Amino acid sequence: MKSLGNLALRFFFSGATRGTRCLLAVSTLLLLLSATGAFAQVPASAIAQNPSAYQPDASAQPNNQTPTEATPPSPASLREAAAENEKARLAVNPVTGMTTSPGVGYEPLTGQERWKLYWKQNYFSVGAYFGPVFTALVLDQATGSPQQWGGGFPGYGRRVASRTVDAILQGTFQAPVAALLHEDVRYISSPQPGGKRRILHAIAYSFLTYNSEGHPTPNFANLGGYYASTAVSTIWLPSQHSVAKYIFSNSSEAIALTLPVNLLQEFWPEVVHTIFRRPEQR
Repeated sequence: MKSLGNLALRFFFSGATRGTRCLLAVSTLLLLLSATGAFAQVPASAIAQNPSAYQPDASAQPNNQTPTEATPPSPASLREAAAENEKARLAVNPVTGMTTSPGVGYEPLTGQERWKLYWKQNYFSVGAYFGPVFTALVLDQATGSPQQWGGGFPGYGRRVASRTVDAILQGTFQAPVAALLHEDVRYISSPQPGGKRRILHAIAYSFLTYNSEGHPTPNFANLGGYYASTAVSTIWLPSQHSVAKYIFSNSSEAIALTLPVNLLQEFWPEVVHTIFRRPEQR
């Protein structure tokens, strides 16, 4: 765990300027969006880890009533409960574009859930587009990369389109490989309390995930997806002096940027609590 953490920190600090700019900008945008209530929701990880906290207390009854015999739930109510549970399990963070699975009481994804999550994380959620729009602005537009695309709105539009397609390709490469290797495509939250342990966990899980048995395993599908999508993106990007160097450097930079993203995902319940004064549930 410590060696993975040290490796991750070297990745992060090697691109400190761009990574720090991205993290600061995320924090600023969070404050702006909090004024509109855009993130006023209970985190999916909180519901998954303590579902009873969000259910009415069935044991509480008025003093003037006697207990009645419990009736079995109807098929309709069971279907509704199952749908709500699946919705919580597959909820996509509107900032990071990721879904969280609790490390405690881990439940692997079913094949149908993998399919649904692929569409949600890559196409049908706010988070699917927040990242590309944001990174294109902070990392590409601010540095004028690539230079051949120029500046202003036309240049920014090209960069957003490139980042969006690149993100979709990464998810498209990741999904089938993860299913084949029985790797989870969600972020696995820390099973242990304590800020330091959770920070180290978030760093390590930029490179790890759970397998279908709930054991840590290298996240080959996710890491390989970054290199594969970057390689494909060279088709439409302006010519590079060294394609191999570009693929390695940009893919490694993208992996390094998963560190602040994972930290935000790990501490998302606290972010929601701080902004909206909601009770923390882990």
